[in-house]
Amino acid sequence: MPLFTTSIIFGLLHILNPEIQKIGYGLLIYYIGTGIFFGIVTLMDEGVELSSGFHASNNLVASLLVTADWTAFETYSIFKFIGNPSLSKEVLLYVFIIYPLIIFFLSKKYKWASWQTKIL
Repeated sequence: MPLFTTSIIFGLLHILNPEIQKIGYGLLIYYIGTGIFFGIVTLMDEGVELSSGFHASNNLVASLLVTADWTAFETYSIFKFIGNPSLSKEVLLYVFIIYPLIIFFLSKKYKWASWQTKIL
């Protein structure tokens, strides 16, 4: 229960981002899914370092590579998106394929065990 509660709170903390107003509430799937990813990594690693580092690097890379007039981070970046934004299937790709793969690789690297005990 705490994992899902904190993940939903993480997603809802992003609800005022301009991306949500521009793309729609479907983008909350990505934010809440990312919160679940961060929560699992935090619980399994028994620390926030990996999750915090991933969150910081995700935001840093995203803001340095691409920006748009309607994003939370309007930075001087390499690329500027000028098209019409829409919710794409990439959101589902990240949440249901990329994040589980990252968790799998991290679990092998750090030899995570006792999944049921730590998650529940």
